[in-house]
Amino acid sequence: MLLMPLVLMAQKKEIVYKKLANSTCECINTKEVTDINLGICIFAAINQLSEKERRIVNVDIDDKMASIEKIAESVGLEMASICPDVFIKIAAENNPEAGITADDSDLDLFYTGTFESMTTAEFNTIFIIDDKNVRQEFIWLFTFEGDSLFVKNKIVKGDKLEIHYRQQDFFDPKQNKYRIYNEITSIKLL
Repeated sequence: MLLMPLVLMAQKKEIVYKKLANSTCECINTKEVTDINLGICIFAAINQLSEKERRIVNVDIDDKMASIEKIAESVGLEMASICPDVFIKIAAENNPEAGITADDSDLDLFYTGTFESMTTAEFNTIFIIDDKNVRQEFIWLFTFEGDSLFVKNKIVKGDKLEIHYRQQDFFDPKQNKYRIYNEITSIKLL
């Protein structure tokens, strides 16, 4: 029974973060996607919050900059699901050497190699070795064509695979930076 207030507070925070993310996404879609415009949109979203909502997410009206720093990660995580195209553009702007743009997400990249292993942590990671003995890793986030081969244990170490994937730029909290992941879009047993 003592945990109930903590759970309710966490749910309230999530609701406010989603509201901030929705407002920020709506705002940034009317502007060029830059860090500065994103900050302006977050400020505008904070200004739309009620006093009660500001208290829930610990916004200090006298020091909004410090408040943004505290809540930006939570708002960003919500934005990733609400307006992923904006999220990708911001990530690309912050990591230009990665060469990822919103248009690149439509590319059909593929890789052929031998299945080595699959690990499970926050999500499944599949390791493939190519003919030159180079090891590549691919993440399994969503349903894709051929995923039943893994679900039904039809793929074993040594099987030849063709993996189609897209590159996604996600924040890696362990490294405290954005990192490119190869997200599986389909798999074919060769």
